Order: sequence, then structure tokens, then C-alpha cells
Amino acid sequence: MKASAKSDRRERTLAAIVRCARELTEAHGLDGFTMEDLAAAAGVSRRTLFNYVPGKVDAVLGPDSEPDDEIVATFLAGGPTGDLLVDVKEVVRASLDAGQADPADLDAARRLLRRDPRLMAAVHARFVERTRVLSEGIARREGRAVDPLDLRVIGGLILLWCDTALDETLADPGHSLAHHLERVFEATRDLFVARS
Repeated sequence: MKASAKSDRRERTLAAIVRCARELTEAHGLDGFTMEDLAAAAGVSRRTLFNYVPGKVDAVLGPDSEPDDEIVATFLAGGPTGDLLVDVKEVVRASLDAGQADPADLDAARRLLRRDPRLMAAVHARFVERTRVLSEGIARREGRAVDPLDLRVIGGLILLWCDTALDETLADPGHSLAHHLERVFEATRDLFVARS
């Protein structure tokens, strides 16, 4: 089997698992079905299911997106603008853009996030991991030891941006998460520029 055909089949299987997980969660709640139920609904074996997702929360949320390697390389080389904070925001936004899905899928995900705090906590945990990785990238980009306090502050800002953008997206689903991240970033800059 050609690699692209195998990759296409894998993507279709994962999409079916995510769709079925969301449908089961919408109908029964996260605790109202088992992984066996999910495997049956998605038409895969239990073993295959666990090759794709470790549990129900990850099945509902779908795969975590990663920014493009080229965007990361540009960031590590000091780009795209040379302004560290703007460039951090661009990497985060690109990662959020990479995770864009069908509008109907996004609407279902938003409804489920509102209903179950465990799903919101899992999204927050993903943001925390992205922040940790990006903090390591900042240290590499700067080519020197970065003050741990600086990394904590930048990491806290990234996490705040992501969490606030998610809240804004749930309140205003007419715009993407990346759009709301841009708004949150601009509001942050305006707070400090206005006081300079």
C-alpha cells in the first residue's frame, strides 16, 4: 500500500473516531459510554482505537495540532518580525490555524467544551504543553540562557492568551480561535502601549 493511501486511510479512521466520540458524548455525556462503545460506533477494533487515542477525552478533542516546521524554523532564526512577543504570538496562531476543522465539527466541539469541565481542562493542558515547548524554543532562539522569570512571564502570557481566546471563541463562535487570539494579543499590547 502506498504511503499516501495509508495516510489517507489513517486520517479517515481518526476523523471517524473523533466524530463518533463527539456524537456519543453529545448523546450520553463523557461518562455515558465506554471505549468499547466508541470502537463499535467508529467501526474499528478496540486495539485499533487505542492505537489512535489513549482515552475518551483525546478522542473527543481530536489530535493536537503542531505548527508547521518552516514556521518554527523561522521563529528559531529570529523571525518573522524580530519582535520576540509578536513572533511568539505568530507561532501560537499558526498552531491554532493548523487545527482548524469543518465549521460543524467546531460547533460540536464548542458545545461539548461548554458541557464538560474535563474537556476544558484537557484543552488547557494542551495549551500548557505548547507553552512549555515554546519556552524552550525561546531559549534556543535567544542563543543564551534566558532568565527563568522571563520564561515564566512569557509562558504565563501565552497561556492567558490561549485560555482567553478559547473563552472568546465559545462566546463568539462566528470567528476562529486564531482570530480571537489576535484580538487578545492586540488588547495586551494596547494595555502596555497606552500606558507608555
